[in-house]
Amino acid sequence: MVQKGTFIIPIDSCGVWTARIFHLYRGGFRLSSTIGDFIKCSVRTTKPDNFVKKKTKIKGIILHTKKEIYKIDGSTIKFNSNRAVLLKKRMTPKGKELTGPILYNIKRKRFISSFAGII
Repeated sequence: MVQKGTFIIPIDSCGVWTARIFHLYRGGFRLSSTIGDFIKCSVRTTKPDNFVKKKTKIKGIILHTKKEIYKIDGSTIKFNSNRAVLLKKRMTPKGKELTGPILYNIKRKRFISSFAGII
């Protein structure tokens, strides 16, 4: 679960080190979001001479959260950090490759073919 003002780390290779969430989609007065939800964030720190500049507003989808997720069989999944994929206008990842595991819940999204491995 992430809230407004949470710092996230992009999981793709777009050259952005950190971004900050300022809007949560799916509902007008939404207080928190979880894995698979869309967010709007602003870029805070980038690599030098990057094509994504600081203070850029960009859309993303949450892939990892520190809060554990309960599955139907009773097991839980928990990650070490809050991570997201930054998206282009056509809902494709901004970077060329994604690093780390991706949950099976994300399979319902359109751009699943861009992901390497699925848990």
